[in-house]
Amino acid sequence: MSRFGIVSSLVFLLSVLAAFSLRAAISVPTPQATLPQPSQQQQPQDVVRIVIEALARNDEPFEDAGIATTFAFASPANKVNTGPLPKFTRLVKNPVYGVMINHVEREFSEVVRMNNKAYQMVKIKAASGVEVIFAFRLSQQLDGDYAGMWMTDAVWPVASGELPDKAF
Repeated sequence: MSRFGIVSSLVFLLSVLAAFSLRAAISVPTPQATLPQPSQQQQPQDVVRIVIEALARNDEPFEDAGIATTFAFASPANKVNTGPLPKFTRLVKNPVYGVMINHVEREFSEVVRMNNKAYQMVKIKAASGVEVIFAFRLSQQLDGDYAGMWMTDAVWPVASGELPDKAF
């Protein structure tokens, strides 16, 4: 085989391998792509439940998947202060919010809605037995890629102990 024939064969082989690799890369979803994502069909209580249940099994289907799900449901305004994901992961793993990770029980209050804002409290029982109540503030996004979707603007600890009958 001539030198030209060998070079041509190598070029052809490399182009086939590159095309195959590109097709495989396009068709295989990233781990984050398999997680729940915001949609216009979800109501505020759906968003809170998705986030809380994801954090309860944080490392399924991969390490920190629950935190990645929580970040996916953070509003764009929230992400400005808490993102990108590695920074958000550190925030969630701190002692204040860390009780949410792999918690063993949860109890949800009623949702209070006011126009495009919603509030809900969640009582979390950590694996250690510690109980903390967190308040969630959500907003329905008015424009952009998430227009019409409910997303989390803020979460903060309210108290330890019993969940009140009404959210507010």
